[in-house]
Amino acid sequence: MAGEPPQDVQHLHADAATVRPGGRTARVREAVIDATIAELSEVGYAALRVDAVAERAGVNKTTIYRRWGNKVGLVSTALIERRGQLVPPADTGSLRGDLIELLNEIRLGLNVPWVVALQREAGPRTAANADLYELLDRFWPARFKVSGVVFERAVERGELPAGTDPGFLLEMVSGPLYFHWLMLGHPLDDDFLERVADFVLHGAQAGPPGAGVPESDGRTRSA
Repeated sequence: MAGEPPQDVQHLHADAATVRPGGRTARVREAVIDATIAELSEVGYAALRVDAVAERAGVNKTTIYRRWGNKVGLVSTALIERRGQLVPPADTGSLRGDLIELLNEIRLGLNVPWVVALQREAGPRTAANADLYELLDRFWPARFKVSGVVFERAVERGELPAGTDPGFLLEMVSGPLYFHWLMLGHPLDDDFLERVADFVLHGAQAGPPGAGVPESDGRTRSA
């Protein structure tokens, strides 16, 4: 996951950098992002309407279209900004500690209303939900880039070998939580998080996966 963020993420960051702190533009942006998250949490992505976001935010819908282009651009911006504000996971000083922090963040995220709404709608990639996956394909690379810092720090500390693929390990870390909770309906207690952390840690320290395993690009995959 090393390297520059995708162009759409660079654009979003550049756009944010031009906003004058405390100015009207910043206030409008904040109101629209808040309204987008609220609408997404209540009705989901498919039923979300730009008109409803504009009404909730108290702005004209042309303002939204001019700034964010379309619904995908608007919602992807909101998710990237609000998903933990793209702050790297806490540095606890050890990979095991960092993994547990990351797993706890994922656990908390699974109870966020807009996350629940997206999970309910996603499913396998089909023509019917192509618009939703266009949105997720903007969100996940940005999220993976930030969360992958956990493994990059571990390489720098000497806890993981050079050549470790952060994206692959992020899938190995998060996958058990989604299956355990979403598919099996089991609680994500602290003991389960620690077992996942220890299992992934053991495998990661054994070295990079075989040459036949492609690097992750941060995109969601069908089962």
